[in-house]
Amino acid sequence: MSPRDRVVLRGVIDDLAHALQTAIGLATGLRRDTQDTADEAVMLEAAIGRAVSALKRLQPPGKGGRQ
Repeated sequence: MSPRDRVVLRGVIDDLAHALQTAIGLATGLRRDTQDTADEAVMLEAAIGRAVSALKRLQPPGKGGRQ
């Protein structure tokens, strides 16, 4: 391998290393945000379920087609 080829190869490897470090940082942030969103969706689902249960307690027996 010629000295020029070594310089080019070293530059490419450096560029790849920097790009991969950036990609890893972005992937980590995305994973954390996605997990936070999933956790919030679970909490939202539970809150809606509690609200529906509370509203059902106000419904008079035998009304609304369900008991």
